[in-house]
Amino acid sequence: MFRLMPPMHHDADPNRSQIIAHIMENTGWNVGRAVAAFNSMRNPRSRVLVFDKTHRVWKGCDWTPSHKDASEQMILGELRELQRRVIAMDSDLKKATSKIEKLERKLADRDNDQDQDEQENRPRNQRKQPMNTTESLVALAWS
Repeated sequence: MFRLMPPMHHDADPNRSQIIAHIMENTGWNVGRAVAAFNSMRNPRSRVLVFDKTHRVWKGCDWTPSHKDASEQMILGELRELQRRVIAMDSDLKKATSKIEKLERKLADRDNDQDQDEQENRPRNQRKQPMNTTESLVALAWS
């Protein structure tokens, strides 16, 4: 019912809101129920009503202007907005990937440092590992 709603202004005061008046008019509900319905429909997950940041109005998610040129302009504007969002997400992904690679390098360096510290702290007779179990038994017997 509201996905094709034309652009309308909303005001914090329900008595001055065009959207609340439109909802009340089409459904016959009181102000409280119309405000609750508006809050539900403007939720980003429901995507029934969307906010047009350029014109600062709310409109139905599937609404398009009746004039062909205006409709094309609106679609191009939405396309550009999506392109900007993709570029921003791509940039964020590159930054996150770079941070992950740096952390992996730091972790590998830390593991190498710990291995070197462990080798230096072992007694001399334990630094070289025996080749097989017979040699290890002989080494244990002599130590």
